[in-house]
Amino acid sequence: MKLFFSPSKGMKYKNFKNLKEFQSSSQNGDLKIKTENLVETLKTLSKEELAKLLKVKDTLLEDAYNQYKFYYEQEEREAISLYDGVSFKQLDLESFSDLEFDYIKSSVLIFSALYGINFGSNLIRPYRLDMTNKILDISPYTFWNESIENFLLPYKDEIFVNIASKEFSKILNRKLFNVIDIEFRQVVDEKIKNISTEAKKARGAMLNYLIQIKADNISQIKEFDRLGYKFSEDDSSENVFIFLKR
Repeated sequence: MKLFFSPSKGMKYKNFKNLKEFQSSSQNGDLKIKTENLVETLKTLSKEELAKLLKVKDTLLEDAYNQYKFYYEQEEREAISLYDGVSFKQLDLESFSDLEFDYIKSSVLIFSALYGINFGSNLIRPYRLDMTNKILDISPYTFWNESIENFLLPYKDEIFVNIASKEFSKILNRKLFNVIDIEFRQVVDEKIKNISTEAKKARGAMLNYLIQIKADNISQIKEFDRLGYKFSEDDSSENVFIFLKR
């Protein structure tokens, strides 16, 4: 079973006590070449061009510009620890054991507009880029589609548990892979809503739970009950698991 997760815009260098036990790994060769091509293109952009592309300004623009200008001078860190958005703040990295880090290395995959896809243990550098940011003449989805598919082919007989946002997960070929989509909804005034920040927290809590139990079957997913969520049999289907918070 493989778990798929979204990256976050926020990134932060963090140290945790078991980091030395985390055997980091390098990016896949084909993906690495494509990442390097994107970096070289981004390095050529002026601040004005980068601002228009990323739709940022002021400090965010300055940070993004320097991230690409001095990209290879930046320290590398494991992807699971470098991302620092709402979802990633739900991960109890400090408490993870060696076995849980092994599980991350073999089972947790994180999409990325710059890296394509990474195992949680892959080393990456800080960057800012979304799948909506078109750098080349083709869309990021077209740019990454074949490479990601080829990377995942060796695992096609496994169940793919998608906890990622639609922005990233729509690149998964559901005709080729057995994908179960995990979705979170909130019941407000008897109406089912999709509150973005709440969903991000829930995705992080779900990933944290699956890592902690080292999940290996879909029945374990349905047992998730953190942050007030419960699996809704009535709202779910064979390939879409809905969790409601009342």
